[in-house]
Amino acid sequence: MMEISTDGLPQRDRLDFWSQTVLKRMEIAGRDEDASAFQATLRRAAGSAGEFWDHVSTGIHVQRTEQRCRADSGAEIYVGLVLDGRSEVSFGERRVRLLPGDVYVTDFSRPVRAHWLKHRELGVMFPRDARAVNVGRLAAAGAVRLLSSHLRTLAQEAMALSQHEQSAAVDIAIQFARLALAGAGPGDMAGDQSTLLAAASQLIARHCTDPEFSVELLATSLGCSRATLYRAFEHEPTGVAAAIWSARLHHARRLLLDDRTSTIGSIAFRSGFLDQANFNRMFRREFGMSPGEFRQAGREL
Repeated sequence: MMEISTDGLPQRDRLDFWSQTVLKRMEIAGRDEDASAFQATLRRAAGSAGEFWDHVSTGIHVQRTEQRCRADSGAEIYVGLVLDGRSEVSFGERRVRLLPGDVYVTDFSRPVRAHWLKHRELGVMFPRDARAVNVGRLAAAGAVRLLSSHLRTLAQEAMALSQHEQSAAVDIAIQFARLALAGAGPGDMAGDQSTLLAAASQLIARHCTDPEFSVELLATSLGCSRATLYRAFEHEPTGVAAAIWSARLHHARRLLLDDRTSTIGSIAFRSGFLDQANFNRMFRREFGMSPGEFRQAGREL
């Protein structure tokens, strides 16, 4: 178990230290009136599947902006249990007030803001998979109660455990967290259009170069029906199928500028196109010129 603390640091340096060493995924967005007396401690244990956090701090405002989400991978999920104190977390326009005993979910692929008052929180951080996640407070169902109980026990017993036992206990906590997320159900997630769109966009960016990737595979990965997925894109500039093709075209566009030695046919194939003639036709329709013309214009620039 590793411990990080602001104890012993000059008061003026504590927030900057905490921002740089702990809040790497977030940015400080504001300070409470007593910010000069900011104090925080984090105990952290690692498992093979992720990390366990036992976090205590005084009040602080933090945020994760859209720009920050685009700049890094946003590939992690945090599931936290509020032990003491209270907090307010905002996902877009939706505000969630958290009280002791509440369990909530943050998906770092999406913007989030939080105002943490003096509080203590236990949680697990682990890589997100392809399935979309319903952010916010989780209902106190069976898996959530199991997770809460295990997190409390892990916090109490961690220092008495060997490193191997700590790692195993962290992995069990993450299994309970994944079970709790699965229990939220794709139906709940489908009702949150912004969550579904964010997850779909991330999967499209990750898999568009696979020529077998399709609307059907995207819906399966998200755990929703094709109809639900089409409805999520209903008010977007392009439909879901067009979004996949557009992602392939933009990937090819980047390769044409960055890779001057590969043939256009090779770039088409590496971008998810099996037919170069179809690639040429779609590229001209999207960008107003052929791939060869675009590459030549890039050279001249």
